[in-house]
Amino acid sequence: MSDLLFNLINIYSIIILFRVLSSWIPNSREYQIVQFLIVITEPLLGRLRKVLPQAGGFDLSPIAAIFLLEALASVIKSI
Repeated sequence: MSDLLFNLINIYSIIILFRVLSSWIPNSREYQIVQFLIVITEPLLGRLRKVLPQAGGFDLSPIAAIFLLEALASVIKSI
C-alpha cells in the first residue's frame, strides 16, 4: 500500500512539473491536456497560493507543492 501511495505522489509531482512547463508555451491553455493538468493540480496549488506570499510576480506554489509532496513521499517510503 505504501508503494502505491509513494508512486502516486511521484506521479502527481510530475504532473505539476508538466503544468509548469506548459505555462511557457503560448496559448497552451487552449489544449485539452493542459486544461486537464490545470484541473488536476489546481486544488493543491490554489491552496498553497493563498498561503504563500507574492514573490515579485512569480508563482512559488508549484515549488512548494513539489517540496511538500517529496517530503510526504519520504515519510511514506520510510514506513
